[in-house]
Amino acid sequence: GTDLGKALEQLCQKRPPVLTDATTLIVLSDTKTVDQNKALVALFEAKRLSGRIIWLNPIPEHRWVHLRSAQIVASCCNMIACNTLQSLAEACRKLTDF
Repeated sequence: GTDLGKALEQLCQKRPPVLTDATTLIVLSDTKTVDQNKALVALFEAKRLSGRIIWLNPIPEHRWVHLRSAQIVASCCNMIACNTLQSLAEACRKLTDF
């Protein structure tokens, strides 16, 4: 399975730093991960280090209410549904709004 925590931890620990207050981190993920708590801790650290996080979620928005991880991620960063080519195009247009 996906280990979002490990991936985000590695990103946060990069030297020289890649996440700064001028950084926009864009994540494409359904928020499902092998260790949800580790992933959330790493996400909050990435949020602290970066200017903003935009999360593109391939799961349709109406299904996020059934995923605890999606609800938590949506509460701490901008999350956009991105499950069709049309929604990807709309997400790209929205990127300038954040």
